[in-house]
Amino acid sequence: MVSPTKKILLTTLLTNACRVLLAISFLVSGFVKAVDPTGFFYKLKEYAAAFDVTLFSDAWLLFFALVIVGAEFVLGFFLLTGIYRRPVAWLSFVAMLFYTPFTLYLWLQNPIPDCGCFGDAMRLTNEETFVKNLFLLLMAAVVCFNTSYYRRCISSGTRWIAVLFALFYIILLEGMSIGHLPVIDFRPFAIGTNLREATVDVPAQYVTYAVYEKEGELRNFPEDSIPGDDWRYFGSRDQITSPGRPAAITDFCFIDLATGYDAAEDILSATGYVAILVLEMVENADESRVDKINDLYDYCKEHKMPFYAATSSTEEAVALWRKRTGAEYPLYWADNDMLKTMIRANPGLLLVKDGVVVEKWNIHDVPAVDTMSQQGSLLGRDYVKIMRGWRFWLLLFALPVALILFIDMFAAPRKKQKQAAPAVEEKTSDINNINP
Repeated sequence: MVSPTKKILLTTLLTNACRVLLAISFLVSGFVKAVDPTGFFYKLKEYAAAFDVTLFSDAWLLFFALVIVGAEFVLGFFLLTGIYRRPVAWLSFVAMLFYTPFTLYLWLQNPIPDCGCFGDAMRLTNEETFVKNLFLLLMAAVVCFNTSYYRRCISSGTRWIAVLFALFYIILLEGMSIGHLPVIDFRPFAIGTNLREATVDVPAQYVTYAVYEKEGELRNFPEDSIPGDDWRYFGSRDQITSPGRPAAITDFCFIDLATGYDAAEDILSATGYVAILVLEMVENADESRVDKINDLYDYCKEHKMPFYAATSSTEEAVALWRKRTGAEYPLYWADNDMLKTMIRANPGLLLVKDGVVVEKWNIHDVPAVDTMSQQGSLLGRDYVKIMRGWRFWLLLFALPVALILFIDMFAAPRKKQKQAAPAVEEKTSDINNINP
């Protein structure tokens, strides 16, 4: 029979293990979607189309995407630090009570192939997502019904600092990713991607062996070798030496609207720099920087740098765009999903050198023409470059949390001393009343 002390210890260990794992799941899921909230917005549009929901406009869906991602991250942070234990535990349990049957439905009906739980960072099938949520639901139940078994990492007197930090962090992260570009790019057009390799299937490599049999023993021999007469040929066997991989980019095309010519191979085979302007839909493109785009095209033309503009709009919409903006650059048709994957901006600019993506910008961050070097090496905003990558955001998370914990170490004892002081004065007063 388990003693009460051991039972309390085991319950404490189980509850805190479940709390930490649940918190990490919420934090990671919220973070990888917050670095690309536009991608999660596209996922919500997929859900709306799959369930035939037409009530919400794109602006509302983007707002919901930002709120859902922010709430998920903050909930994970509160679970990790142990603040607001009971309401946070109940919220996490209720959230998993919703997500788990919903993902079961996705698995059974398959209205969309990927739920988008971890954005583009990790793709899970609907079956894998349901199994994952089932485990998280069990952990959330353990945490919800055992809140008294875990303690806060941050005291109630200091938790307001932690709350403000969590809100500041997620708002800054989402704001940078919406206003500029995703600070971490998990898509196949990320900076450093070799497009020549990413658009080609790599076939699997095989070695064929001849299989011979002797006295019930089967043995592989090189295909061109023949063993002794006492070996009987049994058959052949292929062994994979390299598994190969499918192309990461399968829809790379730039179709000339007038002639039908596909300029994709010209882009991939070009030496030196190539500028690619992405106008996902010219009807919705931001026109506030059209002069900058026209100046950039003139610069590329002057320095003999190939310039391509791609859109998924119709010829009529393109004609209106030219009329409104005075655009003289060639516009090619490209697949809408590919353009969304290329860059999360409309308009956005990619700089490719020898088939490798070397830089990407939201059109607001494209440097002015007079700052460009003659070789075509464009200079972006320094603070935007500094804030790219997971290292910056990990430090921005870890260092303030460590500082908050350090402050709490000194703030909590002082608060306890202040609370204890009146009790001491009250006892002293009682003693004095007893004395004659």
